[in-house]
Amino acid sequence: MSGHMEIDLVVYDASYKQRVFDFTDRCFEELGKEFEPEGRHYFYNDIENAFEAFYCLVDEEKVIGTVALKKIDAYTVELKALYLDKAYRGQHLGTRLIKAAIDEANALGFKFMVLDSMSKYKEALRLYEKCGFRNTERFNDNVYADVFMKLEL
Repeated sequence: MSGHMEIDLVVYDASYKQRVFDFTDRCFEELGKEFEPEGRHYFYNDIENAFEAFYCLVDEEKVIGTVALKKIDAYTVELKALYLDKAYRGQHLGTRLIKAAIDEANALGFKFMVLDSMSKYKEALRLYEKCGFRNTERFNDNVYADVFMKLEL
């Protein structure tokens, strides 16, 4: 979608809640998943406290991407909620989201960033590798994930 004004990366606040919900709902639908803020995605109702950081990519007023950091322990943070609107892919915005998350994790003093994903998400996995993530052992009990990656910060 060229010809747009600058796409801004903003720190989440409550004024974005509905737009983040709508955006996440659309992304999940596209992936054949269901966004369940009343169920297993309950933490979206308290983004400020559920995450160390949560960013939104915003084109004018529309949320077109998200990324978040969730603390695992004193040294390790997990990359979460990395989604980008289909129409905006191929413009290095995914990289921009990951880089923002990495910068923030470094600023917060973490040593490692981990993520889980699925082998069918080929584009995402290529992006993670490009950003320096490497395969690692399983670190959670997410039944949906079959790929686990780690980045030394």
